[in-house]
Amino acid sequence: MKTSYFALFLIILSCGSGTQKDKSTTGAIELIDRAKETISSGVATGFLETINSSKTKKLPQLERTNFDSFVDESEYAQIDVKALKLGQVYPERNFEDPNVRAIDMYTLPIRDDFHSVVVTVLKSEHEMESILINYTTEGDIIDHELVSYDEIAESMSQVVSRISENRLTVNKIFWGNTKEVEQIEYEIRWDGTIEKVNTISLNKFFTDFNLIDDVLTGLELDWVQTKTTMIKTKVFPDNPNEVFLIIPEVVDEGEQFFELNSHILIADKPTGKITHNFFESNQTNQWVSDAIELRNITIDTAQYPLAEETKAYGIQVEYLGMSRVNPYSNQTWSLFIKSGDKLKKILSNYSIKDFRGEWDGDCNGEFVSEEKIVFPGTHKTKGYFDFLVNKKITESKDYKNEDEECQTENSYQFNNSILKFNGTKYNEVKDGLETKSYSQIHPKKLTNFQIEQFEVEQAYELNGQKIITGNYKPEKGSHYTSSTESQFDWGDRLLMLDSENDVVFQSLGFGDLYLFEPHFYQAKASNKIIIICQKAFEYPFGGEVFILEESSIKHIGTLAIEGNEEGKYLTERLDIQEIDNSLVFSLKSDQLTLKPGEESSTQVSNAIYVYQGDQLILKTNTP
Repeated sequence: MKTSYFALFLIILSCGSGTQKDKSTTGAIELIDRAKETISSGVATGFLETINSSKTKKLPQLERTNFDSFVDESEYAQIDVKALKLGQVYPERNFEDPNVRAIDMYTLPIRDDFHSVVVTVLKSEHEMESILINYTTEGDIIDHELVSYDEIAESMSQVVSRISENRLTVNKIFWGNTKEVEQIEYEIRWDGTIEKVNTISLNKFFTDFNLIDDVLTGLELDWVQTKTTMIKTKVFPDNPNEVFLIIPEVVDEGEQFFELNSHILIADKPTGKITHNFFESNQTNQWVSDAIELRNITIDTAQYPLAEETKAYGIQVEYLGMSRVNPYSNQTWSLFIKSGDKLKKILSNYSIKDFRGEWDGDCNGEFVSEEKIVFPGTHKTKGYFDFLVNKKITESKDYKNEDEECQTENSYQFNNSILKFNGTKYNEVKDGLETKSYSQIHPKKLTNFQIEQFEVEQAYELNGQKIITGNYKPEKGSHYTSSTESQFDWGDRLLMLDSENDVVFQSLGFGDLYLFEPHFYQAKASNKIIIICQKAFEYPFGGEVFILEESSIKHIGTLAIEGNEEGKYLTERLDIQEIDNSLVFSLKSDQLTLKPGEESSTQVSNAIYVYQGDQLILKTNTP
């Protein structure tokens, strides 16, 4: 640099020799400008020589340089502080001080439009930090940010980071009475600027922070190596001292892209010690987010009994496509069991939701949705219970009618299959599955049928018996009397009469309803008849289910569910199938309301009721 200034002095001096007539002022200025360009070029050349001679590391880069990274001072590199313009980053530091020096550097291939350099600076005998600096192609500083820090005086704080193509994740760690981790997310923008986008205290965000921290220590991982937004924990009621965890480890990361390793674990809650673990790399686990975005990972709320002493843990992974005209989403399900001190994967990435289609961006389009609900069966294969699968397929067509209004037509069908254990894992079996489908039947309707002290609403004759709905006539202005009804057993009910018109079955009363109408369903070559009494006030709100078999009838439960199509009732949408001695009640509707009419009602895309083991139970695919 001194040589360059001396050259400038000689050029200016030469401009001054001779007469004013011989040398024009304009010519002198041109020579000075050329000299400045030479100096600037020299500075840029020094910068380029410095970074070109430096090592280059790959992205994403885990930056946690500290005093332990160097055996002694002989490993310190000679860094050109002036070429890197570190004086602008550290204006308060004197790099002539032997205790203040740049001791290491490397470049990162973040973008072609600017240079990215990580420089490690020894700030004092006890402090060391690394800075990410983005430079223009000419060597001017665009922006910079701290990416690692270490101090050995008190050893109470540290900074580590993960540097990616367009993102910088910085963890500031402090050890006081307890460990604290502040995570700061930055966006590395296209112009080289670094903008803070989010800050979160991990020890406040995670209620079980200390447990997760112990597990990460056991895995020899730092928090910054994980996708913290997807770390999940779950404690199951039958063993409150066990915690089931999902730890996603970042393997690769870029703009709208990442790949994760899977760490599925069980830890002892009091000690944080890992008792069971499962690892799968990004090469096979499908935990990849790109054009198809990995949106979420969840732990199922319940365990699944496979045998007397064996339960399975379930996790679900959700994906979403980014195309507007070719929409896509998918959800997979995996199962794990304990095996020694390991977890064993016995069902891998089984698709339980799939949606895809083509759309013109305005109205016209065709879409197919497949949703599966999986539930344990009653039979075992190779020692483990089978899983029954009910798949709902919805085909939708959007189009414009004559008035240019967008309309939708839906069609529905249901398929069934079984997941069977082969001794190692579960496989889906579709062939050879016996399924009985129930269709609506229409028994003879009786008119003007009367029963003493009973107001008959509907009456049917079925196999020599009579099925009656209605209610007892109130006495003395009361809806119930001590002899026939009670406060909790009054109103509309179902009766069965024998051939002599004697009452052989009487259900409980379900209150004073606007509608309590029986509908009848039967499968071919089956003596079993299902009776569903549709309930309604000014709106429908489900039905009561009865089974009639060999002159015996019983109430099995309530279908507290309705579809969302206006004007259609539960009994108009039902699909009833019998699989592996289990009755499955499904609805042909794209959206369902659970507990319709109640304050706690909810909307879901799919749900079924399963009658198995004398219990009618609601099943969904929501974890």
